[in-house]
Amino acid sequence: MSRLRALLVLPVVLLGAVLLPAQAGAAEPEPQLVHANTVNKCKLNVRAGAELASQLLHTLTCTNYTTCTQPAEKDAPCGKPVVGGRYSCVGPDGKQVTDDRWVPVAWRTPQAAYVALACAAFRK
Repeated sequence: MSRLRALLVLPVVLLGAVLLPAQAGAAEPEPQLVHANTVNKCKLNVRAGAELASQLLHTLTCTNYTTCTQPAEKDAPCGKPVVGGRYSCVGPDGKQVTDDRWVPVAWRTPQAAYVALACAAFRK
C-alpha cells in the first residue's frame, strides 16, 4: 500500500472503530409501554412522585401510552417497583385492589414520573 493511500485509509478505519457500537452478546429487553385499563374508565394518572399527593402531570387513556424507564424483569413488567403511598383502584382483572407499588415512567424526563402499578396495563 502506498504511503499516501495508508494516510487516507487509516483515519477512516480509526473513525469506524470509534463510532461503531460494540456488538452485544444478548439483546437488551425492550421497555414496556404503560397505559390505562378499561376497568378504570381508561384513566391512569402520571404523577411527579410515588404518592397520591404528588403533582398530577398527565392522565393516560387506553389509547395513549408512556414508557417504563426500567426494563421488564420476571413478573415485573416495569422492573422493580418503588414503594410509596397507598392507593386503590380496580385492577386489570376487575377486582378492587389497594397497593403501594409505583413504577417509574418516562413522561417529562429528566424529572421523575410514576404510575400506580396495580392500576396500569402494559404492552410491549
